[in-house]
Amino acid sequence: MKKFNSINDVRKEIDLIDLKILDLIVDRKKLVVEVVKLKKRDQIIDQERIDKILKSLNKIGEEKGLPPQIVEAIWNAMIESFIKFEEKFFDEIQKKR
Repeated sequence: MKKFNSINDVRKEIDLIDLKILDLIVDRKKLVVEVVKLKKRDQIIDQERIDKILKSLNKIGEEKGLPPQIVEAIWNAMIESFIKFEEKFFDEIQKKR
């Protein structure tokens, strides 16, 4: 790991990582838009898939030294947010049909 001389240097690196994460979330949103176009409304929440994703990410996270509580909190928040987005987007595209 890089050696830092100040808290501000560390924070600059964190800010850069945050921007990368944001870019990845934007990419994920684009894919969510595409998948919603292929779903029926009752397919938006797929609890089996959600459970599988969380289990897999928890395992990988632990292998990388990331506590499961962090993985679950982040992905649960993201999944819940994307479900709300999917529902809204689904309803909007249905109105246009």
